[in-house]
Amino acid sequence: MDGSFSKRPDLDAFDDRRRGVLEALGALGVLDELDTAHVASILRENRDPLDQIICKLGLATEDDLARAYGRVFSAPLWGETMRNTPNSPSQNTLNHALNRQFLFARRLAPVSIDDGAAIIAIVDPSDEEAIAGVAFALDCEMERSIVTASQFDRLFTQIFPETELTGAERDASDAASDISHLKEMASAEPVVRYVNRLIAEASRQRASDIHIEPMARQTLVRLRIDGRLADFDMLPGGQALSIVSRLKILADIDIAEQRRPQDGRMSFPVGGRAIDLRLSTTPTVNGESLVIRLLDQSRAPLELEGLGFDEKTRNQLHEWIAAPNGIVLLTGPTGSGKTTTLYSLLTLLATGDRKILTIEDPVEYKLAGVNQSQVNPAIGVTFANALRSFLRHDPDIIMVGEMRDAETARIAMRAAMTGHLVLSTLHTNDAASAVTRLLDMGVEDFLVASTLLGVVGQRLVRRICPACKGATGTDGAAPCAQCHGNGFLGRIVISETMRIDGAVRNEIKTGARAQIIAEAAQAQGFVTLLEDGRAKAAQNLTVMSEVNRAVGSYAD
Repeated sequence: MDGSFSKRPDLDAFDDRRRGVLEALGALGVLDELDTAHVASILRENRDPLDQIICKLGLATEDDLARAYGRVFSAPLWGETMRNTPNSPSQNTLNHALNRQFLFARRLAPVSIDDGAAIIAIVDPSDEEAIAGVAFALDCEMERSIVTASQFDRLFTQIFPETELTGAERDASDAASDISHLKEMASAEPVVRYVNRLIAEASRQRASDIHIEPMARQTLVRLRIDGRLADFDMLPGGQALSIVSRLKILADIDIAEQRRPQDGRMSFPVGGRAIDLRLSTTPTVNGESLVIRLLDQSRAPLELEGLGFDEKTRNQLHEWIAAPNGIVLLTGPTGSGKTTTLYSLLTLLATGDRKILTIEDPVEYKLAGVNQSQVNPAIGVTFANALRSFLRHDPDIIMVGEMRDAETARIAMRAAMTGHLVLSTLHTNDAASAVTRLLDMGVEDFLVASTLLGVVGQRLVRRICPACKGATGTDGAAPCAQCHGNGFLGRIVISETMRIDGAVRNEIKTGARAQIIAEAAQAQGFVTLLEDGRAKAAQNLTVMSEVNRAVGSYAD
């Protein structure tokens, strides 16, 4: 297909009409002022058709959009007057005068030609360029009839029947019919309402993730709150398919593809603010599983004290990030809060007098005064390649989301040796293992010893609810309103901070293993994860069952 077929006209030419559609949706009671402002902000940066943007945000159904377009353009809706249109154009006329690819890409089709006038079914009646093209090709006047996107897909298949298609086109038509059915299911009002409620409720309960998990006969919906999964709902199979399709459409994920993993992103309005959602699908034996990560930009990263770091650790971190050069590493498993700690450190560093560059996977929160970028392996943007580029941009501070390989680690260490402060993470169980992990990667011991300032190992444990002190629901008491009867509200860090002093540096140079390095650090006052957890439990900030769960076998 020629790319010109799908090219959209300049949206600036239709500002008044787009504004009119938004006003019509407001008059119909579909959009409120906050929704309208959110859509307007997206339109300034997005060149997708207005109807697609609004439907993806879950603010209106296809029928709502069709009614609004009908008001603005004084055009009838297809379902009201055009079900049995006479004088349908002949296949010969369509095949010779018009290009099917152009019509499908611009979502319009002539459904009647009579006495020099044609009736066209169109999804976006503001597309004057496409309408003018069809009028020129057919040499007649155009009258618009508004159709929804789902109606158009079915209508287009009827106008261009299978008998006229090649084998490849027939397969595409069958797929389009299936997709049309999924889109129709996904745009049903109950499905839209459920998805909106699910995301809003997950945000209200401070969930970090939504899990939609197919089972043999039903689909389980769970929320991850403070690190723990909790059941939210159980859906019948048909309803679950509609809901998953709805979410995939919102995130620009191929709804027809259910055999391979897919990823997507979207912004969703909740309570007048936009929440970024990252979606990931994976096939299972019972169907397609979907996980949604919620990233609320209004919940800025906390200060180190708010995260749960004690005074001694905070002072050590402040000392490290005040250094002109060197590397500070954060370690722990996935979900241990490393990225949040990195963001807290970057917030302290972003004072306006230093150039800060980050390469992340992905960018989870946008930080003022920090130049953030994201990996994209499809175009060769990896941690290592981005880091090489950073060194040509005169940075003072560099943050690398993760040291995944020896190449990235070596470049980061050479950056530290040439006057840059580098912050990064590693996936290891404890602070001492970070050193041996780098050595096992093949990084030279002299590089590690000469550039590493220190390592923080951390975990997240649930914090005892300050309102009910963990006693909610006991002895007949009413469940606490703040923690919903859980006894916990939010999470705090337990950590260990290993300073690379002379003794530890000497052990690194000899290639010592993690246990020997830890013993050298303990001789200098090193406090382990378990010891820090015990201290926080003694302060009634958490409980030992949480500490033991988070630390696990490391505590043995």
